[in-house]
Order: sequence, then structure tokens, then C-alpha cells
Amino acid sequence: MPGKNLRPLAGKPLIGWTIEAAREVAGLDDIIVSTDDPEIAGVARTFGASVPFIRPADLAADNVHAIHVILHCLDWLEEQGRLPDAIMMILPTSPLRRAWHIRQALQAFMEDPGCPVISVYRSLTPMISFRWLEAGRLVPVAAAETMNLQRQDLKPLYGVNGSIYIAPPEVLRRHGTFHTEEARPFVMDRLHSLDINSLDDFAMAEHLLKSPDFDLDKSLLAEEETR
Repeated sequence: MPGKNLRPLAGKPLIGWTIEAAREVAGLDDIIVSTDDPEIAGVARTFGASVPFIRPADLAADNVHAIHVILHCLDWLEEQGRLPDAIMMILPTSPLRRAWHIRQALQAFMEDPGCPVISVYRSLTPMISFRWLEAGRLVPVAAAETMNLQRQDLKPLYGVNGSIYIAPPEVLRRHGTFHTEEARPFVMDRLHSLDINSLDDFAMAEHLLKSPDFDLDKSLLAEEETR
């Protein structure tokens, strides 16, 4: 989706939702936007983020993983003598993530600051329900002795929602990822976990943001866990 980060969503560009949420959180030394796009840089500054460097062209391609952008930012911070105790990656594609999610994730990280924290949501679709499509056939992603197990008999499944990642710099340098064996979960409800990757996602986010029945400041986690 070209121009996704600047696409208007409920009255403001998509990236603005994330910057505004981050600005409400005390304890963040800086909110840095890494981009190679002058227009994104300008909008980011308008919303109160800093854009202290322009991302190199070799890190601007669609096939570049976000961790390489983070490591580039860490290199820049270290050159400035500003290496932080921890770095948080909050992607602009999670506009329903609120400041209180960020605060709670930070609190979870501080309980064991040597290990990453990654936000997840509980999937209501069990692994045995997923299929590959191969040569016109349905092939189970995860084999099971019986494919007719009831959902309540299965181990809860959690998916990474792409909203919040936190780790100390030395862990990112050593492993080249937030996804280490020691990584701990920060569980969010499914609606606040909405990840914008398509026009359908945009339409759903627009509906939720304008819906009188959806309270951005209310967690639906307890309600989901009882289903």
C-alpha cells in the first residue's frame, strides 16, 4: 500500500496515532522516526517526533527487515553517545495501540530488563484449523492425532501482533532480533491488536475509531479470555 503511513485515518495520518500515543508516556527519552521519505519526516515532526537522520537507501527497500532499521538507529545513537538502556519499536501500523498499552509493556519489561518483551494477542483460531493450499488440496499446517479436537481442549495459541517490541541494546546486538528464547509476552486484546496491512484493515480501523461502542481506553482482554 504505497503511502500507507501517511494515509488519513479518522482525521489524521496513520503514523500520527502512534506518535501521539508514545508522547503520552513518561520515561521515554526520545521518540525517533526512521524514514527515507521527506514527507513522512515532516509529518512526524509535526506530531512531535524527532527525525535526526534520514534512513540510508539500502535500508529503505520493502524487503528490509525492521530489525536492521533498529540496529542502524542504535549505531547512530551510540555515535552520539546516547546509547539507551532499552529500545522500543512501535510500528505505525498499530493505530489502536494506546499509551496505557505502552506503559504496561514497559512495566512488564522492567520486571526483568535483560529479556525482551513482545506484544501478542490470543488467537481464537487453533493451530489445527490452519491449512496450506498445495496443488489444490488442503494440507494441515500442524498435524494432530485427530483433527476433530474441540477448541477448549487445545492449548491457547498466541500471535505476535506487531504492536510493541522492547529489548536492551546488547540483546539486539547479540541475537539480531527481539524474538529470543527468553522473550516474554505482553498480551493485548484482539481489537487493539489490529495491524494495518490492507484496505480492509484500514476500513476496520476507521469503523472502530468512529464507533460509539468501541472504547479505546478500555481493555477487552478479560472478556476475550472468558470466551
